[in-house]
Amino acid sequence: MKRWLGLSFMFFALWSCSKDDLCSGETPTTPLLTIEFLDFTDRTTPKSTNDLAIRVRDTDSTVVYTSISEVTISLPLDTETDQSLFYFIDQASSVENLDVVQLDLFYRRQDQYVNRACAFKTIYTNMAFESDNTPLSWIRDIELLTPTVEDASVHMYIYH
Repeated sequence: MKRWLGLSFMFFALWSCSKDDLCSGETPTTPLLTIEFLDFTDRTTPKSTNDLAIRVRDTDSTVVYTSISEVTISLPLDTETDQSLFYFIDQASSVENLDVVQLDLFYRRQDQYVNRACAFKTIYTNMAFESDNTPLSWIRDIELLTPTVEDASVHMYIYH
């Protein structure tokens, strides 16, 4: 009898869920800023990083990536302010050869309702950036491809 009650309760609980009660992994949520690294001398050739670390400039200096060697990365932007500040640290595991470039991103946030289960997602518009890179920095140039971050496409190129 207890088994029958347990099974019928489980069936009723699952049957009573509507589409808006579960946030599917396929449902688009707040996008990440996607950056592709390219060769500075041949601007169409992807070039992976070497021992790169990325930190958020905040009170905790939160580490986003550490010791990566990638061609493409995705960074979370701040959903509570109109600015995200990052440190890109080349040769991160070397104490003597650290090369740090600061990247400040500025944008406007627009919250869009997704559904009851997923709530809202944030779209970033009017994107702009400032950087302290110099001709001697490991980052030689930065190109913003689109002023809007609303999907998983590449939004920015960093040439090194």
